[in-house]
Amino acid sequence: MSGSRVTFIGDQMAAVVQGVAEVRALIGHPPVIVGGLAVLSRLSNPYRATVDLDVVDRLLGDVPQLEVLRAAAGAEAVEPAAVILSTVYGPVKVDVLEVRQVELDRPSDDPGDRLHAAAHAWANDTASDVTIEVRRSDGRRFEETTLIAEPGPLIAMKLQAVMNRSVAKQGTDLSDIVRLTFDEATRPVALAQIGHVDVGVARDMAMHVDLWFKRNRRQSIRWIRDSGGDEVTVEDLDLVAELLLAACER
Repeated sequence: MSGSRVTFIGDQMAAVVQGVAEVRALIGHPPVIVGGLAVLSRLSNPYRATVDLDVVDRLLGDVPQLEVLRAAAGAEAVEPAAVILSTVYGPVKVDVLEVRQVELDRPSDDPGDRLHAAAHAWANDTASDVTIEVRRSDGRRFEETTLIAEPGPLIAMKLQAVMNRSVAKQGTDLSDIVRLTFDEATRPVALAQIGHVDVGVARDMAMHVDLWFKRNRRQSIRWIRDSGGDEVTVEDLDLVAELLLAACER
């Protein structure tokens, strides 16, 4: 999905996207964006706002990105792996998701830990350029081009993230998976990418799909509806499971 362009309207989104520019200036290259901003940038119909910024660091540079960001003037460290940066449009929390090569070379026995490392590395290594335009309420506009995670890796990351999140975030993660799987812009891309990913990653994804969209689908639908996804049905979860499990088959 290289060369995409998306437009957001709103002051909060202006702060988040300006945060991308701040991170780029500090680390010296375009950051790889995952999380909410990445999902919204990929969907043809963004359905929610986001207030934070999530970036991946494969730890290939001389200094970890988190260390660089926390050393910035006015930055405020947030544990365990985040920082609040000042921008001209307000403060932005930046979560840095680190992936160590040893986690890939010596995969964990835990499928969740394995998928966390593999999904974030996959997102980093396949991210493509997206130009994000923001229109503020005062009429000002600006744009930023950066690397955004592709739909397939985003689904993989969201599947793994559900386990360790608050109830509200669990609902949002599950809703994001549903949207990415159904959206006309992202569905064919995501399913094709999942269909070609390494067999080990596909296997771990399938385990998480089975967990959230089959065995625990009643709990999942409650979380989704509690987070505002009233239009999502159990039948939708069944179809998501069918599509994703088919893509994971080898």
